[in-house]
Amino acid sequence: MLENTVLVTGSGRRIGFHLASRLHQEGYAVLAHYRTHTDEIQALHNLGIETIQADFNNSAAILQFVDDLKLRCSSFRALIHNASSFAPTSTELAVAAEQYEQFFNVHMMAPFLINQGLQSLLLGIDDNPADIIHITDINVENPTPRFDIYGTTKAGLHNMMLVLAKKFAPQIKVNAIAPGPVLFTEQHSQEVQQQMLAETPLAKEGGVEPVYLAVKSVLENPFLTGASIPVDGGRRLSKR
Repeated sequence: MLENTVLVTGSGRRIGFHLASRLHQEGYAVLAHYRTHTDEIQALHNLGIETIQADFNNSAAILQFVDDLKLRCSSFRALIHNASSFAPTSTELAVAAEQYEQFFNVHMMAPFLINQGLQSLLLGIDDNPADIIHITDINVENPTPRFDIYGTTKAGLHNMMLVLAKKFAPQIKVNAIAPGPVLFTEQHSQEVQQQMLAETPLAKEGGVEPVYLAVKSVLENPFLTGASIPVDGGRRLSKR
């Protein structure tokens, strides 16, 4: 049974894959969650990283995941909630309703149930608190109307960070990392990419390593809770 584990949700690609890989390199015992098996998950497995599959599509599935985690791990050093759904809001109301349910389950229900269910297993080291880290988005601060469902559920994840920082203190620190343009997606056309970079003071796509460096700084700082760290090259300052 694993001890002092760092759980990273949504490890099948992009930021989650990089976080799981880098934390493993730093010597943490990592448990990498994924929804769909990908080449990246196979790569994590080849590195010797434990992986676990779950689909956060409803509360029953999430609660089963929590039970499975308790069978796998006797204690947790940190929970990193990176699993995410991203898409523009549909103009069809029925489809938008389905999107809202899905995004709510992934961005809010899953972190809530996992945090509550594993609270007693979160243990710090050397009298320092354990950690919960929510990967949010700069849309929390300055939302984009086209992505209003995505933004509002990420905002809920941010608010959950604030309340749990109060509720779980002093045994557990709870913080957020809010990425900006670190990795473009298929949703971003060349025109949109250029606009986003023009709105970013540091004028470049950040890459995933800066997100890991922010996570590392939170894990290593024993006197930081209730904080949201933007990793956006300053884009939140001028984002339209």
